Amino acid sequence: MQLLNDIHHLTFVTADMNRLICFYERIFGARVTVDLEEEGLRHAFIEVGPHTVLHPFQVPGIAPPGHQPMFKRGRLDHFALNAASEEAFREVRRRLVAEGVSDGAVTDMGSLLLLSFTDPDGGDHEVVWVKPGVPVAQGLKRSEWTKVQLD
Repeated sequence: MQLLNDIHHLTFVTADMNRLICFYERIFGARVTVDLEEEGLRHAFIEVGPHTVLHPFQVPGIAPPGHQPMFKRGRLDHFALNAASEEAFREVRRRLVAEGVSDGAVTDMGSLLLLSFTDPDGGDHEVVWVKPGVPVAQGLKRSEWTKVQLD
């Protein structure tokens, strides 16, 4: 029996909720389903997919951490969003590059393609497209990864 089917939401902090919401709307076509201010904190649900919600809290006076190397970013190092299709992956890549928040480099990890981006608060995250019919174990070793050109 399967007990879980997705992550409901990821919670993190932002210095500027409006800027963050606009970014996810513009790049990912996200929609805000909740936007509340209570107990001195503003927080929102930003739906980025049918089963994926980002739940940022705007904390007064918090400064964005700036770029940190992987595994030095705290308890939640990064998140990866699933592209709905290869075509959607290519469109998201185009938008991220146009926004100046990704260099557009795509890594072929065997069973998936991966693209990194930086959000407005300096969070480094990823978008992936899982290749249909390719076993997840294919390409898991870093030495097997390759950079691919999508243009």
